[in-house]
Amino acid sequence: MKINQNKNWFIYVIGVLVVGFLLMLNSVTADNLSQELKSAGSSGGYTEYTPHLSLPKGEYTFTCSGGGEFVVTNPDGKEFGEGKGTATVKLDKDESNIIVKTKSGTVSNVKIESKHAIFSDTAVVALLIILLLLYLGYIRFKKQGELTRSAINVTLIMVAVFASYPLFSNYISYGQDLNFHLYRIEGLKDGLLSGQFPVRIDPTHNKGYGYITASVYPSLFLYFPALLRIMGVSSVTAYKIFLFAINLATAFIMYGCTKKITKSGFAGVFASVVYTLSTWRIVNLIYRAAIGEALAMTFFPVVILGLYCILKGDKSKWWIFALGCSAVFHSHVISCVFVAMLSIVTIVVFIRDFLRDKRWFAFIKSIILTVLLNLWYLIPFMKYYFGVDLAIRHTAVNTEYFSNAIFPAEMFNFFNDKFGYSQLMPLGIKGNMSLSLGVGVTICFVIAALYFAFERKNKIKDNSFHAEMFLFAVFIMFMASTLFPSELLQKPKLLNMLAGTIRMPWRFLSLASPIICIVAAAVVLSRISSANAKKITIGVTCLVCAFSFVFFGTAYTTSYDASLKKGQTVGTDGSPGWDNEYFIYGTNVNALEPEKYNTSDSSLEVKSYDKNGTNISLELSGAKSGEYVEVPLLYYPGYSAKDGNGSRLEVVCGNNNVLRVNVNDGTDTVKIKYSGFWSFKIGCIISALTVIGLILLWLYRRREEQKC
Repeated sequence: MKINQNKNWFIYVIGVLVVGFLLMLNSVTADNLSQELKSAGSSGGYTEYTPHLSLPKGEYTFTCSGGGEFVVTNPDGKEFGEGKGTATVKLDKDESNIIVKTKSGTVSNVKIESKHAIFSDTAVVALLIILLLLYLGYIRFKKQGELTRSAINVTLIMVAVFASYPLFSNYISYGQDLNFHLYRIEGLKDGLLSGQFPVRIDPTHNKGYGYITASVYPSLFLYFPALLRIMGVSSVTAYKIFLFAINLATAFIMYGCTKKITKSGFAGVFASVVYTLSTWRIVNLIYRAAIGEALAMTFFPVVILGLYCILKGDKSKWWIFALGCSAVFHSHVISCVFVAMLSIVTIVVFIRDFLRDKRWFAFIKSIILTVLLNLWYLIPFMKYYFGVDLAIRHTAVNTEYFSNAIFPAEMFNFFNDKFGYSQLMPLGIKGNMSLSLGVGVTICFVIAALYFAFERKNKIKDNSFHAEMFLFAVFIMFMASTLFPSELLQKPKLLNMLAGTIRMPWRFLSLASPIICIVAAAVVLSRISSANAKKITIGVTCLVCAFSFVFFGTAYTTSYDASLKKGQTVGTDGSPGWDNEYFIYGTNVNALEPEKYNTSDSSLEVKSYDKNGTNISLELSGAKSGEYVEVPLLYYPGYSAKDGNGSRLEVVCGNNNVLRVNVNDGTDTVKIKYSGFWSFKIGCIISALTVIGLILLWLYRRREEQKC
């Protein structure tokens, strides 16, 4: 029997390698790409064409049809090559925003060729598929002993793959916030390549003037796709791999958290299948492309488990709550409001449990750990968000929160297959995007509601905790609906500030969904005991959730054209986001021009310059004390400048909030870089030491447990 298994395993591996070889053959045609070019207007004697391009470091041949004389450049004005018909383009580093311009004539198409594969997409995707197939084969042919855990792993992986099937194309379809998050990924990549770590300022955004997004919108998890970009993966594939990773993490995290609460692997799989295939979660992830909110939904179960451990379970696991809070913070700051609401309400309800057996001390420790883990980001976040006069602090008073509430008639619609925007209440439901829990979560809601309404015996372990959680979910769904008197309650300034922070009441569905799934899993567990019944339940759950998911997937994949293709650049010239919210207040965005170096006097001349992200080197002549030079960087505190002798020069905010350097007599060289503040470095050291301490403590406890 063992000989046959080994033989089958060998044959399987050979088959997988053959599949991998066939996949790698796609790299043969990956050494070129073509883009249709369209004129985007003329300026400075040149006609610019779109789309802009994004290419890794290397040498390329550009062939343009149309006969025009063209130049290949970037927003900083650096030229990479020029020619008529054909040009050789050399890139010394990855370039995120390559522009084709014509000096004379026109062009209509560009073909880009390289001596090697332009992007490493084929190799990376082939490797992922091979690893997945080998793991599945290992489970089938080589795994010894109990297969339950392996079967669960395979189930969760398959669910994550199925949840990702709308991504299986060679382009990215429409997403409401798509460009903003692609923009953030490109900013991290460019920041890392320019020498920043952690990245505080996205250096290539806003025509090279930079943007502070990385310091005020947490981006920890986006370093993963940014690193894929540095490895030569295209924006399209890096983004899709990231979304698949979110689905995979969601499946395993929900499984693990539910299993810890219910002490049942069956309940964990049930909750994981329903939640991972929840169409509201997928609407956030794919259609809305609200990556921050989708990430927060991945980690809400960790917060729930952390509260459970502190209030009802093993309080020595208080650190789980700290990890959950940290993960949500680095996903979506607004979602931290939901975590705070859930924590306060739960502690108040279970105040007796909270005050006995030093559980309150466990909670305090978790808060301290959360702060220590995140000082590396909290310090710059506080510095820039509250210490700089950003435009976001001057936004108008929120008056449309209530008008974005959900009609009860749409909250329980089964299929989230309607696309649009969150339109205001007077416009009604028609044309609105789907704002419902979806099939699986709605069924779970009904299951939990019936249990708590009619079950007189407490058959669930820690029944009170599940009851409180479910009631909290019901209440925030009520708050998300048009039935809740939001219009009246948001009139007080404090409550209106809260409403302005949340912005859209339907965001409450994102926290209600995981709560409902966990509670329903506990209810189903209390009703089903036999192994066969559990298997049937999981099978039916998979079929029902998959069936409903297909409605969304089919509608989405057939409704939209490509928003971004391989080789096209992510828009970095503007500042995607809400009302240019991270500019210094009063900045005239339209007046920001690339390569613009101004001096205070005509006698002070910029002889040459070199710009690499947030680093600029200038050669000057005619410098006198009291004069200055302004460079194409937005002035965010943290920049420093030195002359050729290494002496510091004063850096201040100049006209239109650009960076100004005050020079001295005879200053002939100026070197500018973003260096941050000493407090930023202290925060990084404290957070790093905290992580190291946690790892050492975990290793010590694990060794002690093994001794016992």
